[in-house]
Amino acid sequence: MSKQWQVGIAALAVVAAATLGWLYRSQAEEPEAKNAAAQKDKAKSDSPELAAVRKTAAEFAKAFNRGDAAALAGFWTENGEYDGPDGEPVRGRKAIEKLYVEFFKENPKAHLDVEVETVRLLGRSTALEEGTLKLRLAGDKKPGTSRYSVLHVLEKNGWRMASVREWVPDPAEQVSLKDLEWLVGDWEAKAKGGEVHTRYSWDEDKSFLRSRYTLKKDGKVLAAGTQIIGKNPAGGLRSWLFDRSGSFGESTWTKEERRWVIKARATLPDGSELTATNIFVPLGKDAFTWQSVERKAGESELEDLPPVKVTRVKGEK
Repeated sequence: MSKQWQVGIAALAVVAAATLGWLYRSQAEEPEAKNAAAQKDKAKSDSPELAAVRKTAAEFAKAFNRGDAAALAGFWTENGEYDGPDGEPVRGRKAIEKLYVEFFKENPKAHLDVEVETVRLLGRSTALEEGTLKLRLAGDKKPGTSRYSVLHVLEKNGWRMASVREWVPDPAEQVSLKDLEWLVGDWEAKAKGGEVHTRYSWDEDKSFLRSRYTLKKDGKVLAAGTQIIGKNPAGGLRSWLFDRSGSFGESTWTKEERRWVIKARATLPDGSELTATNIFVPLGKDAFTWQSVERKAGESELEDLPPVKVTRVKGEK
């Protein structure tokens, strides 16, 4: 199977399956494709820009957990901006330091975990980082969760944060399975000579959405299985996938304004794992796009996949 076809099939599979669980590394890559992937992984891991940005996130968390307000402010540009969940922007390094000083006085034992999901270079001196923050205050049984995006710029003394936006996903948006009710019906997507057909339907009491998917190339079925989507008691939605190959996977769905961010994990028949962050963006009631990024097979990073457009089969509502 060629590398070009592999990428096309993978893009279609995440549309239908969400976890890439059907993708066997032992079957999907010829030796030359493996070598090409290995070279790409090496180039990706060796990127000094991406490594520096990721290092900034790790060092930021360490400074926060030390309660070091001055060090935290130093991660910003001189005129950097922080736009927090309360909707009141804070501008300038000095104002940001003051904000942290006051926060640590009130919350001396606060602990922060930063989960970086994507880092993309927008140019030679700019990068965009997105992820999740988990903040635990003294006495909290569970950490509070928020989403964030950071625009980094490269200055003489290294990468600095020019603009940081943090927000708490709306619980009302996270927990409603009815937000996906419009998916009920038949859907299809085509790319690189292959096609995926998916049918969504309610279970008997509308507690879960079920989908059956089939992935074909030249009339031959390469993957088929079932996905079940339901409400996650911890917030958002949760889905489970079972592929006829014996692969299975699980995902958590959270909603950010118009798009869904889906953290997916799959286990293959040989026991190895695949992980990915999938971005699902509705385009009205008759189309949506699906993209898979931050993909990993074991410890190896895989290339991001381009968005795939999925459309409702004509005559289905």
